[in-house]
Amino acid sequence: MNNRESLVNFILSVVEISKDDADQIANTFHPIEIEVKDYLLRENEVSDDYFYLESGLMRTFLFNLKGEEITIDFFTENNIVFEITSFFNRVRSEAYIQAITNCKGFRISYAELNRLFHDKPAFRDFGRAILVKEFMASQIRNYGMINRTAKERYQNLLRTKPQILQYAPLKFIASYLGVTDSTLSRLRKKM
Repeated sequence: MNNRESLVNFILSVVEISKDDADQIANTFHPIEIEVKDYLLRENEVSDDYFYLESGLMRTFLFNLKGEEITIDFFTENNIVFEITSFFNRVRSEAYIQAITNCKGFRISYAELNRLFHDKPAFRDFGRAILVKEFMASQIRNYGMINRTAKERYQNLLRTKPQILQYAPLKFIASYLGVTDSTLSRLRKKM
């Protein structure tokens, strides 16, 4: 668990910096394990975790007006997990972040992240690259919910995040795709 090499490699894959800078940045993160069904964040909490997911699967969800859970996003290994609005604006979260499987990774707090931004210019570039990546993924998902069929959205999920289909319950996948459980079952049978 204390081996930060995966985090160092992740940092180096996102931004061009020296290995020494990447090591120094990674050493500010703290190891953490989250058990299946446990939460990194709950509704009405202020997000204080900037979390690198080394292994496992997580999801972000919230409740719609009918009280039904709607999965907003899935996080697979080698990704940063956090609730952007709550984290940066220091406001209560409307969403939950939950482990679907046992997860391992490294976290830093909001205060530690800001110190890194000020102390390490390379980390500012890393943070900017992560935000751009997340914004683009969000836009692609939003557009897909409007101009792609359920079948196309499912095929895209198969292509981009196949591990989700192995570990996530069908009801989470169905809500993420914007379809009912029975529609998802029909799609799966046809394919």
